[in-house]
Amino acid sequence: MQYLGFFLVFIALVAIVFGLLQHLKGKKILAAPFKKTGEIAQNPGVADAKGIVSCEGAVAAQQPAFAPCSGTPCVYFEIEVIQEWSKHVITEDGSKTEKGKDTIQTVKSGAVFFVDDGSGPMAVDPRQGMDVELDKSFEQEQSVSYGDVVFGQFHTHVPHASGDKHGHGVKVIEKIVPIQGGMFVMGQLANQTITKPTGMLGSLRASRKGRASLLGATKRNAVIGFVAGGLFVLPGTGLSIFADAPTPTAAGEGACNILDQSKSGEWCSGKIYNDDGSNVPFTVTQAGTFEINGGPPRGKKIPVIASLAVKDEAGKSFVADAHEHASLDLQPGKYTINIKDSIPGDAAHFKGGFSYELNVKRTALLAAADAGAVASASASASAAASVAAAPAKPAAKAAAAAVKPAAAKPAAKK
Repeated sequence: MQYLGFFLVFIALVAIVFGLLQHLKGKKILAAPFKKTGEIAQNPGVADAKGIVSCEGAVAAQQPAFAPCSGTPCVYFEIEVIQEWSKHVITEDGSKTEKGKDTIQTVKSGAVFFVDDGSGPMAVDPRQGMDVELDKSFEQEQSVSYGDVVFGQFHTHVPHASGDKHGHGVKVIEKIVPIQGGMFVMGQLANQTITKPTGMLGSLRASRKGRASLLGATKRNAVIGFVAGGLFVLPGTGLSIFADAPTPTAAGEGACNILDQSKSGEWCSGKIYNDDGSNVPFTVTQAGTFEINGGPPRGKKIPVIASLAVKDEAGKSFVADAHEHASLDLQPGKYTINIKDSIPGDAAHFKGGFSYELNVKRTALLAAADAGAVASASASASAAASVAAAPAKPAAKAAAAAVKPAAAKPAAKK
């Protein structure tokens, strides 16, 4: 339950940040002087100290822009160029194809237009970008991987897909602001034109729904964010502070927290993603001989070639680099069984890593003194036998080096 509390607090913070941003957006709109279009055109001094001013009126354009893909007359347009790609990845189940897309170019432009509330026109320059509602006017895809492409009157160059990706399509989406209706505009007044404010965070804000609608939307969104944050933060904080922390899984609870031996027919299963492998807790309550088996589940085309190691709490090693099987005598105590792939780098190279299954079986009980006396020798013998019996890897993985026994020398002649 404590983790649920942490999650609820995180959701609350996200909601509160969203609400705060909307609240600040509304404050900026209210803080900007809202004047008649003709008044701004005749008296630039009506703007605030930073030159910010706002107005609202009908949209008109003396020389409209033409969206290059569709040829539609407009005052502002945005074009997004998307490269669709695929790539082959190697997994333990064989080769697979992943697909995706990247935005490789965004074009924003337009033409100087005017808003007029009846008191006189005021010029607006959106050519550096404008935060406004857009209408989709064009969408088309071409089956090309790279090179020069043409969509209507729009020309661009598409580079090769990056890395191991293979481009197989280019899509262009065009959106516009048509020359119709009214618009609220807020920006910086410069050279008798409202334009994008200077600075990295500067934005020419506009709304085709009007100032009142924009303020209403930001207020509504701010309230939603704050209310949602409040609803989540109270129970989340309570659970985070007062709920019981998750208790560690006790030995024997679950297939991957083994007590003396795995339950009949039960295998610990997991994933190996890097050369560190995966650690499985193993608790021994009675000294005995234990057989540890680890390897891939059935049906894997490129399986893990498991390497096993066993250490106690102090870090003392009892088995190292045993191939899929180890037999050793252990005293009562807590141990860690590490299972990893035998070829360095393979687990990270294969998408999704390797799956494994691990099982422990106690084959005999020993007196504590006997276990202590033979543990090291038994473990060493088992590891040596396992390494000698390790098979070569499949062709898809790195080939294992073959170790040939030395040839016997012939007897000397008398």
